[in-house]
Amino acid sequence: MPNTEKNALGRVLLILKALYGRDGIDNIVPLLDNLSATLSHINDEKQPIAKTLPQLKREIKAADKAFYHLAERYFARIYPVLNYDFDKAVKHIPGIICGNDKICAKIVRGELDKAKSMKSAMKSYPGFLFGEFDALSDSQFYDLVFGFYPKIYEREKFMDEVRYLFQ
Repeated sequence: MPNTEKNALGRVLLILKALYGRDGIDNIVPLLDNLSATLSHINDEKQPIAKTLPQLKREIKAADKAFYHLAERYFARIYPVLNYDFDKAVKHIPGIICGNDKICAKIVRGELDKAKSMKSAMKSYPGFLFGEFDALSDSQFYDLVFGFYPKIYEREKFMDEVRYLFQ
């Protein structure tokens, strides 16, 4: 299978899904930063995501060997990537990066419970892009997954600035 942008983005989404679903938030800041940096290369003619995967693999291994052993299968060419709407996923990259940045900011400020709640909400985002929530409209998904956060944390916003992606 050629290492196309769709295939490469699918692999990054699978890695994100695994990371968001992992217990705890140990070593998550460098992993989220590296994944966000990789996502920022989508459709970049000079350095597309497909060409950044080897570097991402090395960065994950350096940041967290235990997570690397979980994620390394997603780099293997024989590992199948689910079929998904590439254009929709590309549209949502700013939302993923925004969520990752907010999680990292909470961790840096020591607000670990809030960071864990954000990570818990984000774990459904890659599945949404893979079509696992087709029964819901985009706005229903947003309300269900990201809408609870302000209710728990006294109206503190999370993902509000990217709500337009779900319209």
